[in-house]
Amino acid sequence: MRILHCILTHEFAGTERHLSELAQMQAESHEVAVLVARHTRDSLTGGDLVPHLASSVRVCRVGRAGYLPALAALEWRWRPDVIHTHVGAASFRAGLLNRLRRMLPGGGGPPVVATLHRGFSQRAYGGHDGLICIANWQRSGIPAGFHGPVEVIANWTGAGRPAEGAGARLRAELGLGAGTFLIGAAGRMIPEKGFDVLLEAFARAGLPDTALVLFGDGPERAALQARAGARVFFPGFRTSLPLDLAGLDAFVLPSRREPFGLVLLEAMAAGLPVLATEAGGVPDILGAYPDCMVPPDDVDAMAAGLRRLRGASLREWDLSAFDPAGRAARIEAFYRRCMVWKEAGNR
Repeated sequence: MRILHCILTHEFAGTERHLSELAQMQAESHEVAVLVARHTRDSLTGGDLVPHLASSVRVCRVGRAGYLPALAALEWRWRPDVIHTHVGAASFRAGLLNRLRRMLPGGGGPPVVATLHRGFSQRAYGGHDGLICIANWQRSGIPAGFHGPVEVIANWTGAGRPAEGAGARLRAELGLGAGTFLIGAAGRMIPEKGFDVLLEAFARAGLPDTALVLFGDGPERAALQARAGARVFFPGFRTSLPLDLAGLDAFVLPSRREPFGLVLLEAMAAGLPVLATEAGGVPDILGAYPDCMVPPDDVDAMAAGLRRLRGASLREWDLSAFDPAGRAARIEAFYRRCMVWKEAGNR
């Protein structure tokens, strides 16, 4: 099968990680290409999708203005069996091309499917043939007028516990002693991630011999640092986040909105006790563990949760529902379902 992924972003965050890992798994048995922006490196963090792609994945770069004609030309030359889009900018362009094809006699071309890394948008996804939701909350936002196949296929994690010594290395980097309990959080520093609530809750919790480590970068970082106490650390954007997570004693996801919560899954794969807000896709991950969730924007509830974390130990989570090979197989089956649907004359 020839699979063409389309994305038009300039960073390396959860969506880009999802795409790079999926493309790598698919490239083991299929031909895979990725149509990306001409410049994919985030000038603030240095994050870049392209270095994370497998060497066997064909990378095609193009400017934003020329993305649609480049997509049409690549489809004509390379003849993909399926086009898989990620996030709105690339999805809108691929959907527009698909709409134009539908107006032609026969309405040919490969099926265009999207993974909803956020919510449904008619402008971005209305022209698609199939939609993959990464969490159950997204499905209810898809209008009844969308007639193509829709399926919920959760994200995955292949991360596990790295070699011993991760905690000692992280504490040495931060200048902390071996007895300091480390609570961490990670993500892009923007309002929807709720780091401001976490800072207030951490101060209110009054935890002895405890430090808070916030991995990531973004426009809110300076403001967060200005209000942070002495026991809060900002190591910045990390390319080896699973290794850093393994150096923690506990993990918090304080988001106001969270499409899925991939970093939460990675923290659980590292065996960390966790606390997360009951936002977006988090209940899909922690539904069997209600004591690990608190309402978004509730400082008191989060402070109480932090106190519980302070006494928690490493644990083994059952993550069998999020295995990479199983998710990749379901995505491939969804492609074939969309191919059959389109070959039957559906539009």
